[in-house]
Amino acid sequence: MLPFVISGLALGAVYALSGVGLVVLYRATGVLNLAYGAVGAIGALLSWQLLQDDLPVPLALLAAPVLSALLSGLYGTLISPLVAGRDPLVKAVCTLGFALMLLGLCYWTWSDDPRTLTLPTDTAGFDLGAARVTTTQVLALALAVGLTAGTAALLRWTAFGTAMRALADDREISALLGVRIRRVEAVTWVAGGAVAGLTGLVLGSLTRLEAGTLTFLVIASLAAGVVGRFRSLTVTLVAGLSIGLVEALGGAFAATAPYRSVAPFAVAVVAILWLQRTAARARRGGVVEVRSAERPVAAAWRPLPPGDARSVLRVLLGLAAGTAALAVLVPLLVDGYWVRVLTSAVIFTIPAAGIALLYGRLGLVSLGQVALLGVGGWVALRLTFATGWPFPLVVLAAGLVTCLVGIVYGLPALRLSGVDLALVTLMAGGAFQVAFSATGFPDGGPGFLGRVAGSGMQQAMPRPVLGETDAGFFVVALVCAALALALVVLNQRGRPGRAWAAIRGGEAGALAVGVALTRYKVHAFALAAFITGTAGALLAANTGRLDPISFKASDSVLLFAVVLIGGAYGLTGVVLAGVVGQVVPAALDAVGVNGNLMLVVFGAGTIHALVTAPRGIGGQLEDLATRVTGRRG
Repeated sequence: MLPFVISGLALGAVYALSGVGLVVLYRATGVLNLAYGAVGAIGALLSWQLLQDDLPVPLALLAAPVLSALLSGLYGTLISPLVAGRDPLVKAVCTLGFALMLLGLCYWTWSDDPRTLTLPTDTAGFDLGAARVTTTQVLALALAVGLTAGTAALLRWTAFGTAMRALADDREISALLGVRIRRVEAVTWVAGGAVAGLTGLVLGSLTRLEAGTLTFLVIASLAAGVVGRFRSLTVTLVAGLSIGLVEALGGAFAATAPYRSVAPFAVAVVAILWLQRTAARARRGGVVEVRSAERPVAAAWRPLPPGDARSVLRVLLGLAAGTAALAVLVPLLVDGYWVRVLTSAVIFTIPAAGIALLYGRLGLVSLGQVALLGVGGWVALRLTFATGWPFPLVVLAAGLVTCLVGIVYGLPALRLSGVDLALVTLMAGGAFQVAFSATGFPDGGPGFLGRVAGSGMQQAMPRPVLGETDAGFFVVALVCAALALALVVLNQRGRPGRAWAAIRGGEAGALAVGVALTRYKVHAFALAAFITGTAGALLAANTGRLDPISFKASDSVLLFAVVLIGGAYGLTGVVLAGVVGQVVPAALDAVGVNGNLMLVVFGAGTIHALVTAPRGIGGQLEDLATRVTGRRG
């Protein structure tokens, strides 16, 4: 047991180190930096590369904190000021765009293969009973404790720390008192980046050096910060150590080892819900999410209002005509490869519509939609192999089961909004990723999990009779997507849509006019989950089998980014999200361009959408069409 305790404390020290860096930045700037892990990952990969090129070890290791500090500082001085006056949720999502850009650069330069980063301190150490303690493990703990103590002293005893504390209390008054806000924020961003680079080095040595893994290990650091209420450095330190210890001890037992990585997610979700239950929201620093009196920028571009029967009929007829045209033209005009690509685009349009429903109508960010897609696929595979039900019934059942999961998944929305809800859904998505990896997807075997022991016995999910060919299944997927979008339109243009519009305008006002907040929030999550579950069933039938690697938490972030780029306020944006997310990468791959560059494009597009184009490409196209039609009229 002692080796697990030692490794857990070392890992927890890294979580605490990152958590303290996130807390300090949040207190000084009000930004929850979700790109923290990506900043550290790219720095650690650069050091690894320089070590491979035989650069002197001190210089190679120094490159990590230097590059990470430079990148963090650039974001803090060039991009962060563009959203400084916006809601905390917008600030956090903007850092997600930056994280995607850095992750794409990492994959483009170094691929996504895991590597081993060996530090000089890995070989030195001492024996503690039957366990070996490396100098790297000791260094991790020392860095965490030293950074916590040093930062606390800086905040308490220096003029710069006083300025940071003043910013945390009130930016406007601080400016009136002569605090150089931009300077304090820039220094904090640079210092946070340097800490991220050091964290990336230590974490790459203790676990593995892989950009995606390091990028989203920030979730564990966020868990530590949440327990510390993004205010207390000491509590954040203790929480980080505890999370690492629980995670490591979970690996000591065969029954819990596959699920040990759930520990950070579970701690963070419980902490957020508990804090929401026991404390009122603070202006900043009390709880993660900070309510802003500012009206969301997107409110200036309202979603389509609920309409009368004729307007709804026009939308549905247009949807039916578009579906019929694509069903006829696509199989005739493109080959089998592009039919399969377009089928994927059609399928991913459905969860994109769920994300757009929550964000565009209620201002709620769900970063776990791909996890619900996996739930629908899992249920469809299990029912197909166990019952032999007809395909339409399997799709409907997958949607209903996922709907129930989505209701539970959306229960936090009754209390949460903004950054809090985004974090809860991101961490729930991460927990589902661990569960999928531990259990796998049904492949025709017996028992509840439906797994086949051994190789060569797996089965593939059969397609429906009308969709046995690629062209036929494209039509099946297209019809299902059209029905899902029609269901969304009917809800948006009916009574639920009016209730959602009232809630988006302000919960107090919605209550005043008699809107049942609980009922309509749950309704939105249930509807988004239902259509996403049906998409999971289509995805399972399209490929025959599902792989846990296809349902990573990072993919939910990517899908949300694509929806922002396409546009979350109309059907045009939702359709564009499916095309941008699936067709554009395939087109680049077909011409020999590294598809990882699309992560950079998606990240930059997310930032652009948040800063200058809240309605995305779809909204801009709709505005253009309106202007052209108006001029002709």
